[in-house]
Amino acid sequence: MHTLLAVGVAIILFAYFILQALLHSTQNKREPRLLEFTVPFLDSAIGIMRHGASYLQNLRNKHQVSIHTLRMPFQRLYIVHAPHLIQIIQSKANAATFVPNLLDFGILFSGLNKDAQISLRKAVSVQGNGFTISVHKYLLSGPSLNTATKAAIDRLSESLPKSFTDNHQEGLLELVRHELALALTGAIYGPENPFNDPEIEASWMGFLPGISHLLYSPFPYLTARKALRSRSRVIDAFKKYFRTGGHLQAFPMISEMYEINKGHGIAPDESAKLELATSLAMLSSGGITTFWLLFHILSDAGTMRSIRDELYAVAKDESKNGDITRRTKVLILNGIKESCPTLLAMLNETLRYHSTVINIKEVQHDTTLAEQYFLKKEAIVMIPGQSVHHNTDIWGPSANTFDHHRFISAEFKKNLASTSAFRPFGAGVTMCPGRHFSTNVILSLVAMIVVQYDVLPQEGQWVTPTKRNADLWNAMPKPDWDINVRLVKRVAEKEVEWKFVWSEGATVV
Repeated sequence: MHTLLAVGVAIILFAYFILQALLHSTQNKREPRLLEFTVPFLDSAIGIMRHGASYLQNLRNKHQVSIHTLRMPFQRLYIVHAPHLIQIIQSKANAATFVPNLLDFGILFSGLNKDAQISLRKAVSVQGNGFTISVHKYLLSGPSLNTATKAAIDRLSESLPKSFTDNHQEGLLELVRHELALALTGAIYGPENPFNDPEIEASWMGFLPGISHLLYSPFPYLTARKALRSRSRVIDAFKKYFRTGGHLQAFPMISEMYEINKGHGIAPDESAKLELATSLAMLSSGGITTFWLLFHILSDAGTMRSIRDELYAVAKDESKNGDITRRTKVLILNGIKESCPTLLAMLNETLRYHSTVINIKEVQHDTTLAEQYFLKKEAIVMIPGQSVHHNTDIWGPSANTFDHHRFISAEFKKNLASTSAFRPFGAGVTMCPGRHFSTNVILSLVAMIVVQYDVLPQEGQWVTPTKRNADLWNAMPKPDWDINVRLVKRVAEKEVEWKFVWSEGATVV
């Protein structure tokens, strides 16, 4: 027995020293610093599993490096923290050297078969990312963005009075995530929206935890079987959606993407899997962002009063059929970005403070960054948004503190235009093209809640949830626990009928 134990220990030690030797012998001395590893090639995966979205920021804080190397099996990662290096990578001069790489992620979590993967890779290499091109076309700006936003707002206006009843009790995250999910997907997928079925919405929520397993687990089909069964139910719902022509009644972007995929030789059932990417783009961060935005507003009485005052100031007071005892207030939501500076500042600070977005690019050929760091071909460059958003050189000594007042001052508002300082939606060609659609609807939902309800924590006080278990792949970190709240219809609003309008003819961004 002792002999077997000794042999086992000897084998483990031998393997360890071999891996350490392999790790360092394959690392060029001019590459960014290789952080020491306890378990060669596996430390990064272990660190991500243990610390989630905070892992890369923790490394930066611990080692105080501008750029460093992480090694994983068959893959090297260069993690870039310094703004001056980020600017070089993002420059037009380097556009052909550092190429966005999100295709593998989409293929991985959607479960495309091999034929569809080949067709999609060929299409992207020749014509670019069809999904991103379509979203840019329809949701970045202009009348089509206006149409989609109005459809989502109309859905919220109809559903909120039914869901947000007086003394209703529920988790704040669940409450807003459900409303936002139905509004966003309803606007895009139309009347046959698969998410209208509560079982499909629940299956989607059941699938999300499986994404981390698909990314990091060597055996996801064993470790995430329940989540992958949920994925299958969502895919089956989209197969039915396309078979029955649901896409023909949807926002035109959906039918156009379907036809583009068909033209690339992607079978209809495989196109159904690609809708997981569309759904993830809409649903991964919006509800969580709304949760954090509402948490910071609701837990700060002074800020709440300021935002209510701003919203009341832009609302129109109308009587209903001459009845002065029953008033109607109309809030035209198109203008709140311009007319409600405190609300907008709270949104921007929520995005800055909480965002864990990571920009990912692939190195196309051996290159030297800033005449100092050698980067190898096919390595992955990762730019963690947290390193930028919590950089005291950019945001001052309070960078690690939530303070929405920074975005009321002109000094910091100018940073909103710089993706080297403010990047919650990514940067460059991969910058989220649906960001205006999402923020329009998020701000509208928050405005509807704030003017009509007092939202009270059932525990008696607001306690900030931790974010230790947040997923690295998500641009916004999910709280480790929900906050149970009670909705109370405001006394002053019980005799008021509120109407929330997104004007058809407005020019919006």
